Amino acid sequence: MKKWDISFKKLQKMKTETWILLLLAGVLLFVIALPTEKKEERQEMESGGFQETEEAGGDDYVENLERRVEKFLSSIEGAGKTTVLLTVESNGETILQTDSSIEQRSTSETDSEGGVGNSEEMSQSRQTVLFGSEETPYVTKELCPKVTGIVVVAEGGDNARVKAEISEAMEALFDVPPHKIKVLKRVKEES
Repeated sequence: MKKWDISFKKLQKMKTETWILLLLAGVLLFVIALPTEKKEERQEMESGGFQETEEAGGDDYVENLERRVEKFLSSIEGAGKTTVLLTVESNGETILQTDSSIEQRSTSETDSEGGVGNSEEMSQSRQTVLFGSEETPYVTKELCPKVTGIVVVAEGGDNARVKAEISEAMEALFDVPPHKIKVLKRVKEES
């Protein structure tokens, strides 16, 4: 019994800083022991099922955006069924993290006549930062394609009010000037 009494008394005499350090060490061990998710599962959860990672700048991105805009515009009173065509400036851009190193060398030489010559060399190298066991490039930023023009074909495209609302909505969503937005009347489909 005396052995336990001595250990308990030592625990009571420990300083607050020691308790905090022990607590932080326990939290650190807990975090390290947590299982990690697979990369694909994490990307799907972050994007809500909407894959914007590698295909953010591709045709899939633009087609998905067109479908979302069509659905949105169809909800405008009087617009009816709509079809949207978006033109984009580029396929977007992915910016990768790089490590840069600059090496500079200076040399000084004296020739036989007593003249001094100095030369300097500078070299720079860049390397893409990779992480994980698959050595995946570390992406710092992804820029989506910029919309430059919009054509909307709507059943209510002949109504001036509907045309104006659609055009204003496209200006607000994509920051496209009015002269780059065209709203047309949809032709009735024959059955």
